[in-house]
Amino acid sequence: MTPQLAPRTRNGRGVIRSVGLVLGIAVSAVVALAAGLVLLVLAIVVGAIAVSLWLVLYAVAWLWFGFDQVQRRGYPFVLRPPASRSPRLAVLNTAYLVTVPRLIGLVARVAGFLFVPLALGVSVLGIVVPRWRARPYISVFTLPRLLAKLSGLGRRRGFFADGHKPIVVEYDTFLAASFSQIMDFLTWWRDPDAPRRYALAERAMDDPVDFANLALGPYPDPLGYPGLAAAAMRRREIRGLRELFISQREIDDMGDPDLDDRGDAAVIRIVSRTAGDGIRLWVVQLPSTQTWHPRSGIAPNDITANLVIGAEREPTVTRAAIEAMTLAGIGAGEPVLLAGFSLGGMVAAQVAQRADELGFMVTHLVTAGAPLGRLAIPERIHVLAIEHVLDPVPRIEGRENPVWSSSAPNAPEWVTVKAGPPVPRGYRMAVAHHSPSYAETAGQIEESPPDERVARLLAGGPIGGRGVLEFFGPGQFLRDYAATRAGFSTPRAAVPLYLHSAVEDGITRGTLRSGLRRVPGVIAVDIYQSRTGFPTTIVWNADVLVRSLRPWFGTVERAIVYRGLLSLLKRRRAIGIHFRLQAKETPGVLWEATVQRVADGRWREHIDVTFVTPEAEEEFMPVLLPDGWASTINYYPPDAFDPIRAL
Repeated sequence: MTPQLAPRTRNGRGVIRSVGLVLGIAVSAVVALAAGLVLLVLAIVVGAIAVSLWLVLYAVAWLWFGFDQVQRRGYPFVLRPPASRSPRLAVLNTAYLVTVPRLIGLVARVAGFLFVPLALGVSVLGIVVPRWRARPYISVFTLPRLLAKLSGLGRRRGFFADGHKPIVVEYDTFLAASFSQIMDFLTWWRDPDAPRRYALAERAMDDPVDFANLALGPYPDPLGYPGLAAAAMRRREIRGLRELFISQREIDDMGDPDLDDRGDAAVIRIVSRTAGDGIRLWVVQLPSTQTWHPRSGIAPNDITANLVIGAEREPTVTRAAIEAMTLAGIGAGEPVLLAGFSLGGMVAAQVAQRADELGFMVTHLVTAGAPLGRLAIPERIHVLAIEHVLDPVPRIEGRENPVWSSSAPNAPEWVTVKAGPPVPRGYRMAVAHHSPSYAETAGQIEESPPDERVARLLAGGPIGGRGVLEFFGPGQFLRDYAATRAGFSTPRAAVPLYLHSAVEDGITRGTLRSGLRRVPGVIAVDIYQSRTGFPTTIVWNADVLVRSLRPWFGTVERAIVYRGLLSLLKRRRAIGIHFRLQAKETPGVLWEATVQRVADGRWREHIDVTFVTPEAEEEFMPVLLPDGWASTINYYPPDAFDPIRAL
């Protein structure tokens, strides 16, 4: 047993001992406080050094990614400054075309890092606005949550309203209800038994004219109603990756809210064909943003849809896409390729997310200029994402696309192709986010895949593996659907504010249209501008219906159109013109030409001739194209279409 301490009686503390105790406590407290302060300062210094080193290393890592590793990605294009420039301008253009794209990506990624998390602090609105005074808050938001909060605040004041049911009908049904005169003309134009040559009878000025058994309006211009040619030009097939994004320009123009002869709607294009093994293949193409007005309108493909998708919610246009796929009759076991540009790519990704629960077998996703990094696409889907290095839109969410790659046969892959956009004369940043520019990029990728992964994704693998290009084979059946928001009847302008006058533009366009109508053999004409991308990027379009295509295969007639359209191009700083022809005598043939001025000042004309059916190709190709080409590129000298002469 341990001996216990002896009991001791506690005596009272004297004065000396009390003073000593107080002095001891005081000295100890001062020493402890001093030591604590020293240790605290050291901890702060060490922590500051550690945080600084971390920030420096983090910044170096992003700079390394932005300035070194980006160079390791194979681009199918090389960006060069325009020719015939001074050395100073060449240096500036090099900096603009090479350094700026990398800085855009760097800034977007750093912004994404700063947004996650983002501390908003005590709401100032909780102090100022009476209705919020009872609920000041502290919140932490990711970027999607921040967008959700912003769109929610906007809805309280009448902006960014969504969440409505879609109304989806076939485009012809929509056209018949909105523009019955155009639909009557289309019925006649598509009728193979309708007369191919016509003569106008003399009538009184106010009498309707029976033009080939078709009452179209007052004499003497029964075919002067706008929108006839544009409606008739709808393509009937998509032959490849390049035409996929030319088709994108078409469906976006079909729902342009700023054209009086177009219905304000989102146009969804669905194409089907039967493969060699008897299985139906489907291509579903979704529209891009056509309305940049902050107040929602009848068309669901607007800036509101972008915010809703950014907030990781489902907008009306996504529900419309699902309903259109159901109306088209897509079977549960039939492969589907989803495609879209910009907003259309994001909508396609959302549909791909829900494909399994909806009963659709989505196998491929093809997008251009779309931010996809935050969208959780199932890893069983093959993804081809095309991005221009100058395009800020794919970088706007501050997150890179994931990378899926496998050497196993038919294994799903995610391939992101970063490319320099085609740079026409008078280049502007807006050209980088423009579906016709992406069409040229897609054509280059299709013609010369940058690596074996892209080639495998396009061509397909061994037995059982389908490539992207297999969806675009012969024997296609194309259907268009128009989608609108239920409960809305108000159309919205494409942009809320115009900084230019459209009066001169309207006069010039009307003069050109009237002049072309006087060219022998021309039936109907539409001239309009396309903004398929940023609202500031313009391509002028001329759609012309003629009796015969033969005279237009020479350059004389086309030059007339080019001279007139180029006058519009110069007035409005547009980037090019797009010219389409179709003839009543050859209804199965569509002629398309894209004209742009290239860096050395010459004019580049890219011509495509599409034969809708094998029968049309067999009948008309030997007559119209004896040399056998269906796609060709021509170059003209800088003064080929000068001076601009009146029609």
